[in-house]
Amino acid sequence: MHERALRTVLLIQAIEETDQEGEVLPLADRAQATRAIVGDSPPPVDEQVQAPLSSADEWFLTRRADVLLANLRTRSPGVDHVLAVAGGATWLDRATLTMAFAVGVVLATLDGDRRIDIFAWPLIGLIAWNVFAYAALVSAALHVHTERMRPMRWLGSLYAHWVRARIEALLGHSTRFNAPLAPGLRRFAADWWDIAQPLFIARARRLLQLAATFVALGLIAGFCVRGFVLRYPAGWQSTFLGPESARALLIALYGPSSALSGIAIPSVQELAALRWTSPTGGAEAGEWVRLIAWTATLYIVVPRLLAALVSTLELWRLSRRLAVPAALSGYVRTLLARAHTEIT
Repeated sequence: MHERALRTVLLIQAIEETDQEGEVLPLADRAQATRAIVGDSPPPVDEQVQAPLSSADEWFLTRRADVLLANLRTRSPGVDHVLAVAGGATWLDRATLTMAFAVGVVLATLDGDRRIDIFAWPLIGLIAWNVFAYAALVSAALHVHTERMRPMRWLGSLYAHWVRARIEALLGHSTRFNAPLAPGLRRFAADWWDIAQPLFIARARRLLQLAATFVALGLIAGFCVRGFVLRYPAGWQSTFLGPESARALLIALYGPSSALSGIAIPSVQELAALRWTSPTGGAEAGEWVRLIAWTATLYIVVPRLLAALVSTLELWRLSRRLAVPAALSGYVRTLLARAHTEIT
């Protein structure tokens, strides 16, 4: 069953089974919703207690839940917000990405005061960290072991706890303003918590990839502001590197970006003139900022976006066919048996 449909079905089931008197969903509305879907000829009730849901059963539950949700939202508009929160912690996503971008901007300021180091040590550190992360991801993909999956499970659990906390906050609000609805929402939160763990892990994995992307984008933005807006000069200084070794290091760092962008790495003589202790003391930072941006994009932004795309496809695959809880078999049998009783 699709994630969105299953969420709605579980919400309606939780409310029906905790609201026996029909205070939240009137009993007449429930019977009318069933008749609207099956008409006067409901399908036969499967006698097997633990029989899996058929496609017809899933269609019936989904359509009926949609009808009842439309009735429910007129009395309790907040249920749409509960379903949206259960689908993903969007506030957490936005806050994480904003913080990641801010971290990148701050990193761009760590290489000097009112000047730009052409070696861009924060960029080198960020690339090294990402390369380590890529190696870990490839290793995990090739050798999937329980121990190596623990970080993802921990991250998914953290994401799930955030969603649960948001729902609990909504439950507190519901208890004050719509007390009969609160038990159903609490039951729904517990049921969804058990089922949606794979979704939470996939969403957490995608958020991690996007956060790394935003750190790199923040770094690029920070260097662009310093180089193009504040007009800081670019240069270098080292006690253990000479112009020849400095150029070799710059070629290793910026070589692919130089080839793609067409921006040439300065010669040894030009690099000697860029030393802060030289008479010229640095130069315009524009081309160096462009090289930094190209390098961050090449080594961080593009691979991380590709990884985020893979996580998105995995999330899409999981959401298309989420595991249906066994309790729904008894639920659909009860509804169909009740429909037969009401007709006879």
